[in-house]
Amino acid sequence: MPAAPPGGAGGFASRLADDPRTGALPIIADQAGQRLGSGGPGPGRSYEPDPEPDPDYATRSAADHLEEVLLGGKRVLKRREVAQLAGVSTLSARKFWRALGMSSVPESESAFTVQDVKALSDVAGVVEDGIVDEETILSLARALGQTTDRLVVWQMETMVEYLTDTKGLDDAQARRIALDLFEQMLDPLEDALVYAWRHNLANALSRLNTNVAGGLAMENRRGWYDSAMPLARVVGFVDLVSYTRLSQQMEPKQLAYMVKRFQDLAYNVVAAGGGRVIKTVGDEVFFAAETPHAGAEIALTLMERIKADVLLPQARVGFAWGRVLSRLGDIFGSTVNLAARLTGITRPGTVLTDLDTAQIISRTDDYRFDHRRDVPLQGLGEVTVMEMTRGEAKAMDLDLGEA
Repeated sequence: MPAAPPGGAGGFASRLADDPRTGALPIIADQAGQRLGSGGPGPGRSYEPDPEPDPDYATRSAADHLEEVLLGGKRVLKRREVAQLAGVSTLSARKFWRALGMSSVPESESAFTVQDVKALSDVAGVVEDGIVDEETILSLARALGQTTDRLVVWQMETMVEYLTDTKGLDDAQARRIALDLFEQMLDPLEDALVYAWRHNLANALSRLNTNVAGGLAMENRRGWYDSAMPLARVVGFVDLVSYTRLSQQMEPKQLAYMVKRFQDLAYNVVAAGGGRVIKTVGDEVFFAAETPHAGAEIALTLMERIKADVLLPQARVGFAWGRVLSRLGDIFGSTVNLAARLTGITRPGTVLTDLDTAQIISRTDDYRFDHRRDVPLQGLGEVTVMEMTRGEAKAMDLDLGEA
């Protein structure tokens, strides 16, 4: 990130302390304490409650207070001031905020806090130290922004659903109460987020030492095979049968419950099998695993668990082993196309794979392969496929309880 004109990051701490508005934050907090609407007065202060509390005002107050807690202070800085204090150009600052998914704000609006300065300064330091370039740090920031945007919506919906379904509140009441509950849970949720990120990063780094070509003895010599793909993975899809028809017949809440049950089960099975859910789209889950046997066990366990769940419709599972390209948290390549096509032609209640994958897995008696046939697949030509069932492989050690 290009540096701003004179007064770079070296004087960041002193400039921050000297700024009259940031230095006055404790005074500002005292003056506004009466309007925080949560937590009561601080030491040495006492405030009289409003004689006629306004529920809407209370909700706004609680939301304002929670926002201040989340952002680490009051919005007292304009965007140009943040860039100057952080020692970067306003253009670089705007790129960073846009990568995180933050909306544009007018130059005249005080929309930023002291913590915004620190975050911008820290990220600029990574570039200034030559660890990565600006384009790379923006891509890393974009991954954070897109992931956490979906995360917070998911968490808010979960909390509101808990309050409406379990506690019997209406939607408006649930959203007011959710503010208080989230404030009480901020530290545990933040700790869990960092904990999960560190563990997932550790797992990803450990995979860098994997011999990605070791399992590709067959080398998938088909004409559609792309040898430029750097990673060897099992990729698979599981989707619910007759989802469109069910979505037209079921009440929205019933449909949402069914999808949640299906996706929760899929996440649990894939995680327990050492795989990774790449993405979910309603009635379909796209997963990946590092070895043919791990992928086979995940695929079969998914089918077995879905069959055993009387609240879920039938499903189809298709998977294949081959080379893929990983970008933006997603997986691409002909192997993905093959797995998707296999899922589309699979009979309900069965698991289907291609002959090359079956030959690798069938080197042991863990799984059985039957109903061999040749089928034309769009964009891939004629492919030999086989249905997979459990052989001598012990079922995955998985205790899901009530899914």
